[in-house]
Amino acid sequence: MQVITPTTKQALSIVQTMHAVATAEGALPLLPVEHDSILAIQRHLLHLDEPLEPPALSVPADLAATIDSPLMRRETVRILAMVPVLDKQVLDAKVRLVEAVAAQLGVDEYGVGLLRLAQERKFRKLAFRLMMRSVAHYWSPTGRARLRDWLDMIRIAMPAIPGVYAMLVDRGLLERYRGLEHRPEGTLGHGLFRFYRDRGFPMPGEPKSFPEGWSKHEVYHIISEYETSLQGEMLNAAFSGGNTEVLCMDLLLLSLLQFQAGFQVMPGPVLQDELRPDAFFRAVARGAATEVDILAEWDLWSAVDQPVAELRRRYKVPALRPEERQWLAENGSLLA
Repeated sequence: MQVITPTTKQALSIVQTMHAVATAEGALPLLPVEHDSILAIQRHLLHLDEPLEPPALSVPADLAATIDSPLMRRETVRILAMVPVLDKQVLDAKVRLVEAVAAQLGVDEYGVGLLRLAQERKFRKLAFRLMMRSVAHYWSPTGRARLRDWLDMIRIAMPAIPGVYAMLVDRGLLERYRGLEHRPEGTLGHGLFRFYRDRGFPMPGEPKSFPEGWSKHEVYHIISEYETSLQGEMLNAAFSGGNTEVLCMDLLLLSLLQFQAGFQVMPGPVLQDELRPDAFFRAVARGAATEVDILAEWDLWSAVDQPVAELRRRYKVPALRPEERQWLAENGSLLA
């Protein structure tokens, strides 16, 4: 996502449109989680000191005239695309409003198509689309899906077969990652090694490891300071989605669908009501404010000797406030 700073008039139009989507233009009550999320979005993504109340529950007639820049239009649609998932139902009436606003603003946002698939409960198709894009932009260290990356998908899905598994070790890659232990303490490289070791995660090159590009997911944990607990993973996905452009809505919608709405989209834990609006949208905002897109042409190996604190400063990662650290620690979501 990109940081936007709307005027009061623009912010009011966005807030009114969020309320319109959440209530299906007044046909449904505003749920507490929707109310809290809209407040959190105002605070963290619209950067409002005081929350605004909408004058009506319909989409503003002059929305396109008020939201007049391409950047703000796209980010408005992205924000709106998250709203129908909050009630855990992804209702057609709400999705249709998001689609109508996207058309009105002339925004072709990939996430709106994903939202429609969720509404239609076409989760296999949704998962396939997410996986196709993830292989290219997340699993691959080059940003392009290679044959090796597709083979890695097959490798991960294979059952543990003695003998065969030993043949799947990429010893050169594994030794490179093990060598990070010897980087100076406090550097990204040493921190990444400890991240794998302390949590018992297989390193790239080991048979059951994720592809090398997935190490960027671990880097996001280190940079953002969100732990690998379920709440921490949700916040890390929010930070990652806020930080990147190509997979922005893939990450945000998947997180909300699987951890808030309770839909099994991808393999892994499925939860309901895990969303903590203030923490989630603050994480999105922190990712958006971070000036280096970790998933876009960022090279891990050029950064492994840099102190993590220096990288956070250079990338302009918003620091966690003391009260945030306390809340995260109390909820097992602050990186140890």
